[in-house]
Amino acid sequence: MKKSLIALAVFGAFSGAALADGSNVQLYGLIDLGVTHFSGGADGNVTQLSSGVQSGSRIGVKGTEDLGGGLATIFDVETGFCANGNTGAAGSSAYCTGGPGGPGFMGRQAWVGLKGDFGTIQAGRQYTLTFDDQATIDPFGYGLTGSISNIGTVSVPARASQVIGYTSPNLSGFTVAGQYMFGAGMQYAAADQYKATGGYNLQASYANGPIGVTLSYIRANDPSGNAFVKDTQISGSYNFGVAKVAAYYSDNKPDTNAVSTANLNNLKAWMLGVTVPVGPGAILASYTHLSNDTVANAGAKQYAVGYTYSLSKQTNLYASYAHISNDTAAKYAVGDATDGGFAPAAGGSSSGLGFGIRHQF
Repeated sequence: MKKSLIALAVFGAFSGAALADGSNVQLYGLIDLGVTHFSGGADGNVTQLSSGVQSGSRIGVKGTEDLGGGLATIFDVETGFCANGNTGAAGSSAYCTGGPGGPGFMGRQAWVGLKGDFGTIQAGRQYTLTFDDQATIDPFGYGLTGSISNIGTVSVPARASQVIGYTSPNLSGFTVAGQYMFGAGMQYAAADQYKATGGYNLQASYANGPIGVTLSYIRANDPSGNAFVKDTQISGSYNFGVAKVAAYYSDNKPDTNAVSTANLNNLKAWMLGVTVPVGPGAILASYTHLSNDTVANAGAKQYAVGYTYSLSKQTNLYASYAHISNDTAAKYAVGDATDGGFAPAAGGSSSGLGFGIRHQF
């Protein structure tokens, strides 16, 4: 009891100090646990309790400090964790993909910036602008077994380290943004990594009422300056009230001489999706098509349906199903927000079913 009172007193002291100096610091997080069943993989059917089916389980600290004159400091540091208790190594039965989400502790995000009338500047490890567009346009929010990431994101990185980014103020619905990636943030195994340009990401968007449209371009380089990702993406949505429809197209044309372990094929993907509000929940559906212009018969198609049900503003239940049909030279697999799934043999199909609960705090 004494320890609890002391802890409360210390927390109250820090909270009072934060309020007194104009700071606002928030501890937040998300825990997501669901039962998943994947079939079609080389290991046969797999059923498990998964961490991070709809969204990766995480905990973080974010905040702002009012500097006066319309200027504020902002920051966010965030790490992932395995909510199902698994801590084993990759390939073992105890493996959990919902770990830090990047290079170590606070690997999901770690950035600080300034915000004012001029816009927002952020520096650190951040989500790429192109990823943000993908997660926004996907009816499944880049999660559940119907995630666009299963076949539709054409090797675009979700996050990047050593990034400086700028986002303009919203001008009647229009915004522009850009990110510069230092070479060292790409973790090159080369002596000149600190002299190289890692890449850049540009974005223009319009959102006003029921309409949303985005256009982005991302380039990620190897140490020689050749692009192993060079993707142009456009997406749009319209909310009719009774349903929100969404469409997406992405074209990745990496340099053929790039030295990288990433997929260097010329990939094109498009998606059509819909979100239909039903009571306190929503029905989700999408169709995604991937083509490979470098390797013959290496495309795939995905059909996905799902449902989310809100128990409160912070807690929801979910269920989803997806199926991938691979061309004869492809072996894409159904996964979820944190699990990449279990790859089938080339030309085989893959299916995934998941249901569970997500709580945000």
